[in-house]
Amino acid sequence: MRNRLHYLLYRAFFGQRAILAPVREELGLGPGQPKILLYLLSEGPSSQRSIASFYSVDPASVSRMAEQLERNGFVELKQSTTDRRVNLLFLTEKGLDAARRWDKAGEKAEGMLMRGFSKEEEEILLSLLGKMIENGEFGSDE
Repeated sequence: MRNRLHYLLYRAFFGQRAILAPVREELGLGPGQPKILLYLLSEGPSSQRSIASFYSVDPASVSRMAEQLERNGFVELKQSTTDRRVNLLFLTEKGLDAARRWDKAGEKAEGMLMRGFSKEEEEILLSLLGKMIENGEFGSDE
């Protein structure tokens, strides 16, 4: 079992999570909230539905996290200018600072986890993980 993919992915995920937990707590973020900030940093103002689809999570959980992020001043919820039925999440200055700090901490954690990897091995791992995500068609109804 120790060499099974799902087992190794869990261990890597929780290892990264343990490395980043002190930063998340320092920033005043709850579990799962940093991924919303990173998505907004990368993609710009976005709907909760698009965030939920990207991460293959329940839209209701994104909604709960977004409400907490809004209460704590990390994001603002505004009506879309192109579709009045859609509300978009925007990073505030506080949210932008937190997202950048989280991204930098993630780079540091990545460096720790990739220690001893050659550049070629890093590229292969990233490519293979990308293929796995495509194969899973995360967020797809097919």
